[in-house]
Amino acid sequence: MAFDVKDTIDIEATVDEIVEVASDFESYPEWNSEVKSVEVLERGDDGRPVQVAWKVDAKIKTVGYVLEYDYSDLPAGYSWQLVEGDVRQLRGAYTFDEFDDVTDVGYELILDPGFPVPGLLRRQGERRLKEAALDGLKERVESR
Repeated sequence: MAFDVKDTIDIEATVDEIVEVASDFESYPEWNSEVKSVEVLERGDDGRPVQVAWKVDAKIKTVGYVLEYDYSDLPAGYSWQLVEGDVRQLRGAYTFDEFDDVTDVGYELILDPGFPVPGLLRRQGERRLKEAALDGLKERVESR
């Protein structure tokens, strides 16, 4: 069964400041303990990472995958999808709605690990995904 995570958070920063941190994938291991390694495989003409290889501690096992990023909706948001890896399905997006000094950041992720995950571990996993994607991002952005 797939993980389906949706949530929002307010971050005291501009969309540009948030995207700068959120797309600095190589720094994720510094502030997200579940990310073990990140390698940017390809960059777009604007210098942003387009294909990125991840190794993530999924608690049950470490999984690796390659994601492709699409920034064409900026400043409203950007999305990603699975190219290949140890999971069956992975796609997600950040959305941004900027108001004065605060940006409302939305996060959506659908993840099918390709193996059964018991209910309690599934709920803990969804909570960890949300915390890393929103709470961790907020802390990282606002501490700069």
